[in-house]
Amino acid sequence: MEKRKQKLLKEIIDIYIKTARPVGSKSLSEDKKFDVSPATIRNDMFELEQLGYIMQPHTSAGRIPTIEGYRYYLDNLLAIQKATAKERTELKSAYKNDIRELAKLLVEKTNMATIVGFAPNSFYFTGLFNLFSQPEFEDYKMVLSMSQVVDSLEKAMGDIYSSIEKPELLIGDDNPFSSDCAVAITPLPGKQILAVLGPVRMDYNRILGFLEETVKIVK
Repeated sequence: MEKRKQKLLKEIIDIYIKTARPVGSKSLSEDKKFDVSPATIRNDMFELEQLGYIMQPHTSAGRIPTIEGYRYYLDNLLAIQKATAKERTELKSAYKNDIRELAKLLVEKTNMATIVGFAPNSFYFTGLFNLFSQPEFEDYKMVLSMSQVVDSLEKAMGDIYSSIEKPELLIGDDNPFSSDCAVAITPLPGKQILAVLGPVRMDYNRILGFLEETVKIVK
């Protein structure tokens, strides 16, 4: 993909992650990040749509990323946001008490759910209330889907536990928890794993920064 379209796709996904609203060509042309005409942006968005990276969710003039768009973003456009000094201190302080306290802190910081796996069928799960505050869960079908995830968590953890050897981002059909959501997951010392579970529209750069810092702290 040429650089300009890459930049456009990244901007659409970054905006959508922050706002949960479809992104239109008008707002993109007004933010001055693209030194091209609004017509060029519209044409580029049309091409991205034809490639299957973005889609029109309904009659809205805006576009949202598809699973393929997110995959391209995760493979090519990530810019991991490192935890701040204050956040590092908070994570260290929480971990001194218990890994569960660190998991709760991650819930506060990300508004996602967090899972700590101690063994294939032994785990700690927290953050469902925060997760359900995300706009995606205004859709009752998403609530049902996540409820099924919770019900089958033990099986999913058992299936995935021994296969996690490095930090991974799993979305769509690659996600053993549900194709409707995303998970950022990493192994920890002591044969533990840590996972952040949420909608596909999660802030991957920030969450990966937290996971990287957590791995350093637990070591």
